[in-house]
Amino acid sequence: MRHVLSAGFVCGDLILSPVEDLPPLGGNRFVENAKLVIGGCAANAAVAFARLLADTGGQSAVAGRVGRDDLGWLLRHALETEGVDTSLLIATERAATAINTALVSADGERSFYVFGGACNFLAPDDLPDNLLRRFDHLHLAAMGALPGLAGEQGAEVACRARALGLTVSLDITLNPPRDSRADILPLLRHVDLFLPNLGEAQAVLGEGSVDDLLTRGLAAGAGLMAIKLGETGCALATSVERIILPAFTVPVVDTCGAGDAWAAALVYGWRQGWPLGEIGRFANAAGALCIQSVGATEGLGNAAEIDRLLASQ
Repeated sequence: MRHVLSAGFVCGDLILSPVEDLPPLGGNRFVENAKLVIGGCAANAAVAFARLLADTGGQSAVAGRVGRDDLGWLLRHALETEGVDTSLLIATERAATAINTALVSADGERSFYVFGGACNFLAPDDLPDNLLRRFDHLHLAAMGALPGLAGEQGAEVACRARALGLTVSLDITLNPPRDSRADILPLLRHVDLFLPNLGEAQAVLGEGSVDDLLTRGLAAGAGLMAIKLGETGCALATSVERIILPAFTVPVVDTCGAGDAWAAALVYGWRQGWPLGEIGRFANAAGALCIQSVGATEGLGNAAEIDRLLASQ
């Protein structure tokens, strides 16, 4: 994998910590830490890909929509500083740049208030064939939070990408009260990797055990079904093998972006042709590095750093 495009949700993350409860109406709470950083599944994954590909001469790019505002400019600059090609970010007058307010508890768990902003206007026409031809892999990130790429619209993009010879991975985000099943299920027959967490998998594929969900994801069309299981680890399955791998035990500072780090590393290992167990361990290690720093991108590791964590464990 030399040229990867991460397309989807791009935003600023305003991270507040520690947050243990919400203020009463009309009241306030003070926090010890606040940070405005790169956010959104597509942007986070693009940075992760950039670090993983840095030693091989590969290129990571991000596609999405931002507003014509200061935050959009700041995000573009921050991503370029990370080595991400931002030429495919579209600035729109129709809405402000998206922002997540991440409330991080003392134990590192986070909850989000999400303003979709410009991301709500990302559409299939923003990902034309002449753009897709520049890449060998397409990572669709935060599907389910992008109304313009829901259901058959997102499926059309994935279908075109595969017809052009790209491999395609799919990471999703729930957006209540949208119908996650309707938003995501049509894409599965057009993707090589489906990478939800447990709650997301159940929202799309129905209630059931991890094993049930792996089976249903493969039956729906995914070539590799992988489920993030948080502190438990992850589960991976293909038509010939399935495996559950434990998470690494590390100090938890902030879990923002851990799933994006995991997804990018998993795609990287899969494209290298590694055995399933090696792919899963590498992805778990990438997530473990991420959660030891504040924000979704600060703790992302390159391949050598991930390998060092693997060796130490």
